[in-house]
Amino acid sequence: MDFLAPPIYDVSNIDMWKFKMIAYLKALGLHVYLAITKKSYLGNDKYLEANIQALHALRQTLSKEHLSIVSHCDSAFVVWNTLSSLKEQAVNIMERKPIVNESE
Repeated sequence: MDFLAPPIYDVSNIDMWKFKMIAYLKALGLHVYLAITKKSYLGNDKYLEANIQALHALRQTLSKEHLSIVSHCDSAFVVWNTLSSLKEQAVNIMERKPIVNESE
């Protein structure tokens, strides 16, 4: 699918990225999309090609920083869930209040 490029991963707007990425993966094929949503696709030789396609598509969207986080993963399902959780981690970090030393 040369005419359709995957959306660039943006942790600050992950909901839009996920929406566009799902559409992109579905355009590649139902099993490619299911590789990110079905845990049963993990290590299943029947869906090896779909996992490889989904994994490649996901990696294409990432900056070097985010790619380094998931470069060890060989499952599109794991990469998808890891990338999805980065927003929650970023929000938690931003919401943390600085620790104030009462003795000062």
